[in-house]
Amino acid sequence: MKILRHASATWSGPVPTGTGSMQLGRAGAELPFSLRSRTEDGVAQTNPEELVGAAHAGCFSMSLSNLVEEAGLDPVAIRTTATVTLEQGGSGFTISRVDLVTRGQVPGLDDAGFRALAEKAKATCPVSKLYASAQLTLDAALDADAGQG
Repeated sequence: MKILRHASATWSGPVPTGTGSMQLGRAGAELPFSLRSRTEDGVAQTNPEELVGAAHAGCFSMSLSNLVEEAGLDPVAIRTTATVTLEQGGSGFTISRVDLVTRGQVPGLDDAGFRALAEKAKATCPVSKLYASAQLTLDAALDADAGQG
């Protein structure tokens, strides 16, 4: 089975002063971006690296939730943040690292079990597999108030 999803982007002008917009599939969302949004903080636009991070965090959270369900438990919440590192080297810019931090609320699951399932999700989520050439780290823990009963 193949599933196709679509996104597109348009760029206008020279890179230092130009602007672009990314259109996301069926949602019809249009997100503006620029060089400044990639290299400076505080710019009210997104950038490709944030979208990579959002895609990875979303895919990972869904994969982890599925693994929790397969273990016979009901996840209350899985929250994941992906920090994407863009570095300039001799051959240009590269996404060299993605750091995932995930926290969960899963009654009946201890921290070690959660970390084991999170490691499996890290290895098997489709976006993790796509970015296998970047260093991918994971910090996984249950929320302190999740109650492990």
